[in-house]
Formats: sequence, structure tokens, C-alpha cells
Amino acid sequence: MGRRKYQEKGADTYPNVGKLVRKAMLEKGMSKAELARRMGISPTSINGYLDHPSLQLGIIWNLGIALQHDFLLEIANSYPAGFALNQNSNIIKELTEKTQKIIDLEKEIEIYKNALGIRK
Repeated sequence: MGRRKYQEKGADTYPNVGKLVRKAMLEKGMSKAELARRMGISPTSINGYLDHPSLQLGIIWNLGIALQHDFLLEIANSYPAGFALNQNSNIIKELTEKTQKIIDLEKEIEIYKNALGIRK
């Protein structure tokens, strides 16, 4: 059987989920057997997941819970540069708030430096 259209290599090739799972397992030092035990499935199923470039969302979700790894964020970070993210998402809101907090703290640091006579 030939490759499906979504599996074709291109400029915007999607991330290989099997490889992402394998990488997360290595980072966490988790064996296939342990991951399978945590998910309540057979190690053979884990082997199947690792061999597939694409998995159903429910499987990705369960793998993430078992590995305590955010695959959805990792996949989202793989979008092409300049991709317009959902401005209403919690992560974007949090990032915007944290960025503003950093700017405010940098201003505060400058005020303290000036008050103490500290020069750059």
C-alpha cells in the first residue's frame, strides 16, 4: 500500500508522533514495558505506537498522561514559523501576561539602579 497524501514529505511536514513518544521515553528513562503498564496495554501496542508517524488524539492524550509529557504543546510548537496561533488559548494568554510582567520588572530594576546610582 502506498503512502497516504498526509504522509507525503513537503515543506510543512507534520511531526512524527512515534518519534516524539520515543524521545520522551528516553528523556524520562521509561521502558516500553513500564509505559505499557501505566497505560494498561501490552508492550506490543507501544511498539505499534512508536512505529506510526500519526496517532489518534486519544492515544496521544493517554501517552502524555502516562509519560507526564505535553505532546500537544510539542506538536503545536512544530507549526511553521509565522503560523497564527489562537490568541484566545490559555498558553498564549499566559505568555502575554508573563511577557508584560518581565517588561514591568525590567523597568522596576532600572528605577532601583538609578536610585542607588548603579551605572551599566
